[in-house]
Amino acid sequence: MYPLLKNGQKILCISFFSNLYENDIVVFKHKQEGLMIKKIAKIDENGYYVKGTTAFSLDSSVFGYLKKDEILYKMFFKF
Repeated sequence: MYPLLKNGQKILCISFFSNLYENDIVVFKHKQEGLMIKKIAKIDENGYYVKGTTAFSLDSSVFGYLKKDEILYKMFFKF
């Protein structure tokens, strides 16, 4: 798997979103790691299961499901 973003690549995010869907890219703040960018892999009653795009990424298998109020931004565009 290849990284979703390259080092130094810029993204445009929105902080006002009503719906999140599988495969949306989101930004949230992890307690130890700081801001993280991940892809929503699954949505269920537990919340949002997020995954990285490389084999070495931290994801919900390590830190658990996210709640909607933990998600700060939704990626709108990358350039």
